[in-house]
Amino acid sequence: MYDDERVSRFLRAIDRHAKRQQNEILQEMEKLEKRELEKAEAEIIEDVKVILRREINGIKNKISVEVSHKELDERRKIAHKRREMMKNVFKESEKRLIEFTKTKEYRDSLVRYTKNIAERLKGDDVILYVYEEDLKYKQMIEDAFGRKCSLESDKNIKVGGIRGYSKSEGLIADETIDAKLATQEEWFLEKYGNRLIQNFLKKD
Repeated sequence: MYDDERVSRFLRAIDRHAKRQQNEILQEMEKLEKRELEKAEAEIIEDVKVILRREINGIKNKISVEVSHKELDERRKIAHKRREMMKNVFKESEKRLIEFTKTKEYRDSLVRYTKNIAERLKGDDVILYVYEEDLKYKQMIEDAFGRKCSLESDKNIKVGGIRGYSKSEGLIADETIDAKLATQEEWFLEKYGNRLIQNFLKKD
């Protein structure tokens, strides 16, 4: 009977030891499983972050391209409006200047323009070009020039004034209203163009 008790205690001890080992193995497996799960989760999260960054960068680039295209379109629209406004402003100015060419003040201006050209062009081969309707002032212009010259009409002159040319000197003296208007247009566009566009856009 004593031997049986010893065997029983021995078996119980083995059983306890086996259970402890089993528990230790289960705990180790749980720890290992937890570490692997955490590692897998970290890798998945990193992969997701990479995908998100790629998607976000793609969206940013797309938006940037769309904004650039829209900005370019708006600039084109503004440039077109600017050109139209300038065209209308100077078309109206041209009409008023044409009306001016029918006044006595214009005839006085022709005399002044002619004298300016005479001072700048000293050759004896000067040709004075005028608007076709101003040929009626031929005698007045020749008298104002004060020396030999010839007078011709020029279809490129649409408003009025005079352009002088001396072949021997290779010089041109432009006193046409057309040239003055063109110069004024460039100056006006440079000085007031942006302000006009801003005012125009406020009305939209």
